[in-house]
Amino acid sequence: MISIANHTCRRILPWMFFLALWSCQSPPPASVANGYERLVTEGATGTLFIIGGGSRPLSLMEGVVRRLPSPDALVLVMPMASSQPDTSLLYGMRPLKALGCTNVHPMHVESATVTESQLDSIRNAAGFYLCGGDQSRFMAVAKGRVADAIREAFQRGAVVSGSSAGAAMMSRVMITGDQQQEPEYESTYRRLIVDNGIYLEGLGLLESAIIDQHFVERSRHNRALTALHDHPNLPVFGIGESTALVVEPGGLSVEGTGQVISFSAAESHADSAGRIGVNGVQLNVWLPGEAVTWD
Repeated sequence: MISIANHTCRRILPWMFFLALWSCQSPPPASVANGYERLVTEGATGTLFIIGGGSRPLSLMEGVVRRLPSPDALVLVMPMASSQPDTSLLYGMRPLKALGCTNVHPMHVESATVTESQLDSIRNAAGFYLCGGDQSRFMAVAKGRVADAIREAFQRGAVVSGSSAGAAMMSRVMITGDQQQEPEYESTYRRLIVDNGIYLEGLGLLESAIIDQHFVERSRHNRALTALHDHPNLPVFGIGESTALVVEPGGLSVEGTGQVISFSAAESHADSAGRIGVNGVQLNVWLPGEAVTWD
């Protein structure tokens, strides 16, 4: 049973109108309607605190800290996505320490030289912060034993937070931001065509959804619609800046100052010119404090 919780009458009334309108339409396919309930690997007990980039005020990061088992729980800050790891470590560790975490440590590893001691620390960590930068750079280092250790910690209950690139890498199917049909990087796609999006394997903490970041500020709707076509039955969550999508064993919620936009589609196709068509799109815009829970 899915229930939507809002905290003021002003929010409840628009949702009542939306639900009344939705009930008059044909329901989406079961795979889409139930998609929110199967986002993470079965049996995982951890929490994902997925930040869409931008500033990370203490009021936002407090959501990470309060989900840790204790102030002295081991938290690892991993900067491998960054081209300036020392700077990323500084800004990644600072808010956690300011909020009272006493056991925050850097964990900058290379795939060729990672030690068993480092892997044990990752497996046994209670929390992580994955720094921003280039998600492909992180996965080039982490794919294999490091990613396996992070997944093991998450399965056992770790809180995994990350921002920008650190958000995009949490899903199994990872948007790289690059395009096959455009050699120059663009902050969003200018076209909706087949064989354009480039994806890699992410950490797989979010098993059955795709994450995009800086979403509202950079109008990345074309990227989301392309991903819907390229990966049928995987919903796409676009997270705004200074905003977190929180995925816990009991459901989803939004924290921060912006919005999270979710997309799921009933069907997609393309014409002879390679232009993408997407039908039956279900779109939700989540505000801070709103949540979906399931039994």
